[in-house]
Amino acid sequence: MSAVPVTPSVPWTVSHARTTSGGTAETLVLVGLILQVLGGALVIGGLTWFFGYSAFHPFPFLWAAIIGGVVVSAIVVLFLYFAYTLSYQRIRRGEYEAARTPTLVIGILSLFAGLIPGILYLIGYAKLDSAVREQQSSATGYAAFTPGSLVACKGCGRVYPIGHSAFCPACGQKMAA
Repeated sequence: MSAVPVTPSVPWTVSHARTTSGGTAETLVLVGLILQVLGGALVIGGLTWFFGYSAFHPFPFLWAAIIGGVVVSAIVVLFLYFAYTLSYQRIRRGEYEAARTPTLVIGILSLFAGLIPGILYLIGYAKLDSAVREQQSSATGYAAFTPGSLVACKGCGRVYPIGHSAFCPACGQKMAA
């Protein structure tokens, strides 16, 4: 009896497979990031308006206010960049373990800048913990095999890796090599 090659239905390796909790964490972090971008735009826009207004009206410490505005704007942009690259990008790639600590730190820091994005990041952090567990529990699944490395038994239809055994463990039929 010949065995039929079977192609796995999962197109990526298990270590970067998307989990249900990982998708939820990605959505939460994305919404938090969008709220932070909107808040950052309001802060930078408000500072620009204030300094534009100050330039045309007498303000004794204009130079200090402009330097402060530039520093605050740079901090906002830098924070958003790190939130995107260290948290959201890693979650999108399925690197949940690597995204956990940055998401927690960004969530705690976001509580000081805006309460809602901070809470969303912290809930996303909790979901990342579940995503890591889901990812580790699925590591023994068939998705780790490359296409063409599995065979189905003609007798019972169960799928095993090529070379797993000479006979099917379920029904005893001889497996093809």
